[in-house]
Amino acid sequence: MLIVELSLIGGCSTTVSETPLTSTLSPSYKIAAPADSPLYHFLRADLAAHPNQTGVLPLLSGVDAFAARIKAVQAAQQSIDLQYYIYHDDETGRLLLWSLIDAADRGVRVRVLLDDLTLDTSDQVLAQLASHSNIEIRLFNPSSLRGFGNFGLLLDFSRLNHRMHNKSLTVDNLISIVGGRNIGNEYFSKNSEVEFGDLDLLTIGNAVDKVSEQFDLYWNASVVQQVSDLVAQQQVVQESKLTLDQQTYERMAKRKQAFAGDEYLQRLKFSDFVSQLKRPHLNWYWGQAEVVFDPPEKAVDKQDQQWLLADIKRYLFQANQQLVIISPYFVPTRAGVVLLSDAVKRGIEVSVITNSLAATDVLAVHAGYQRYRQQLIENGIHIYEFKADKGKKAISWQGSSRTSLHAKTFILDNDAVFVGSFNFDPRSAQLNTEMGLLFENNAFATSILSGIQLELQDFSYRVIVENGELVWIDDKLNHRYYAEPQAGFWRKFMADFIGLLPIESQL
Repeated sequence: MLIVELSLIGGCSTTVSETPLTSTLSPSYKIAAPADSPLYHFLRADLAAHPNQTGVLPLLSGVDAFAARIKAVQAAQQSIDLQYYIYHDDETGRLLLWSLIDAADRGVRVRVLLDDLTLDTSDQVLAQLASHSNIEIRLFNPSSLRGFGNFGLLLDFSRLNHRMHNKSLTVDNLISIVGGRNIGNEYFSKNSEVEFGDLDLLTIGNAVDKVSEQFDLYWNASVVQQVSDLVAQQQVVQESKLTLDQQTYERMAKRKQAFAGDEYLQRLKFSDFVSQLKRPHLNWYWGQAEVVFDPPEKAVDKQDQQWLLADIKRYLFQANQQLVIISPYFVPTRAGVVLLSDAVKRGIEVSVITNSLAATDVLAVHAGYQRYRQQLIENGIHIYEFKADKGKKAISWQGSSRTSLHAKTFILDNDAVFVGSFNFDPRSAQLNTEMGLLFENNAFATSILSGIQLELQDFSYRVIVENGELVWIDDKLNHRYYAEPQAGFWRKFMADFIGLLPIESQL
């Protein structure tokens, strides 16, 4: 395998050391966009017609979101910057990896920045990939105890509890994809068991350079380590050669050939996005955009600074009539309840769309959310919880099979849309680094909001308080539930039990 599977880890302990590994990074920075590449010529007319603006194209379906990434990487001439919280070793992870290696083989500089979770001995595998002269891999806030998995986290919990949640892919400083998706089958409609419904923005114009600046800041940060240095610091020397030799390419070719008949490739080939590429230009939405992000130093800074959270609050206060928040992991805290309740008092219609207990993939987060749910409703906030139906027609926000909402966005007054990695929970606010893009365009905001409103009735429960008790209303079936719908006894029990624990700051 040429890429490592990353997975979430958790736990708590006292701190042994809060000092990251010593870094020997050589700084590198974005490369100016080429003026003679096929990608530039494809975008040139649109860019020239909208100077100093940003163009976005929403990537609602998982297949379109993955097709856009593959096509962007295939079009690269000079540089690819990839930054993700999770990169799975599965079919979509390998397909993207193979495209990255192909790009490096034709002379494109590839910079890969991943959050360091449970890498274990796979440092060797990443180092083998990074041996390519045009590929460099760095890890954010890595553990100093390589190969010890969760044990390393337990011994250095205070530092390692801070993770890089940012997500971006930028090609030739001409085009970026930002949003909520990580790299893995469940994000791109390839997983038959569970699918995360999400939203990305394919972005060109003014915002792309800002995304590149954000990447450079993280790439050169003191909390980042080269994977080759991590391997060199390990006491056990692996016998395998850390190079991309001919044998490695032969194994990769066999894997490609074995995957050639997979039906997913046909879905990519005939996706809506690929069909749009056959037109003279894409149907961009144009407007002003602001790229916001936490600094990488959030991982080690002891001051209670708000950073991106301050930008989020600033945006929320700009709403005059309507605020719609979409967050899969919604834990508002007492301060958030006050903020949203005050907005209602100012005459703003506030709606929150999140996962139901049956749909969530993180019970602890739902446990944190449910303690505020009734108070929010009683204070005038509209609450909608997405279903987890299996085998039903997918909607853009949900997906198919067992669905779980994963999009992180909010809409202000039909005027602006925020899309990014920020969840409305304490972890995004205080522990993880996050990023996002606020895009101002009435037609775009109206389109996104209209799509949500059309689908809420069919694919969500409207939660109300009646006679002091919570009631879940399925407007499609005209049915009422007086307990968490679709969730079994043990799921309800565990959510209630976890809700008793003092762990809100970690959610």
